[in-house]
Amino acid sequence: MTQLQVNRGKEFRDGVKDSLAFILSVLPYGAIVGALGVSNGGSPFEIMLQSTLFFAGASQTVMWELYGLGNPQWVIVLAIFAVNFRMVLYSAAIGRKLEPLSKPKMISALYILQDISLATGLKRAERPAGLSYEYYMGLGLVLYVVWLVASAIGVIFGQLIEDPKSIGLDMLVPVYFLLLVMGFRGKSNMALIFMVSAGVAGLVYLWLGSPYHIAAGGLAGMLIAALVAKPERMNV
Repeated sequence: MTQLQVNRGKEFRDGVKDSLAFILSVLPYGAIVGALGVSNGGSPFEIMLQSTLFFAGASQTVMWELYGLGNPQWVIVLAIFAVNFRMVLYSAAIGRKLEPLSKPKMISALYILQDISLATGLKRAERPAGLSYEYYMGLGLVLYVVWLVASAIGVIFGQLIEDPKSIGLDMLVPVYFLLLVMGFRGKSNMALIFMVSAGVAGLVYLWLGSPYHIAAGGLAGMLIAALVAKPERMNV
């Protein structure tokens, strides 16, 4: 076995190991999505197909809630686009750290991209060795499998929970995102970015309602982060 193979194996195992800390948050989140799907009229096949193709808890939650309320399809599609628009920026951010990769590898990496792999991947990229494809895939694949298992659990037991909101399960989604945000609390300008993002999201929520505030808050936060960022000096 070559040294390169050893390093790749170690990177993959490191990704798997770092993913374990998030399993306890992904499991209930995925189960809630499965339960919401059942309670809003989705079939087990539809729910599992969605979790397989989407791997995006926020947009899945929004979709099932809107579907259960009988909204037109175009409204549901627009809502999913608004919630998941952040993935365009996520892809650009993590893709730069993973380059250079072949197209098949980059596609596989971006397919399992979500909030945890972005946040953890960007932290890993701060090391001198940078972010490797093997580490990223070790992290993301475990979370993807756990997500599918959790969705299946939610489908199986979803009918036992008549109203997930009555026991506070709907709060897991905002708590999940808050924990991800707090992981960046040591970054410069964090407080400013957070306040601008939250303020814009709140105003858009009052003006246009859900789910547009999600995309608006995210875009505002990224814009202010770009404006206050200090570009690295390039060696000439």
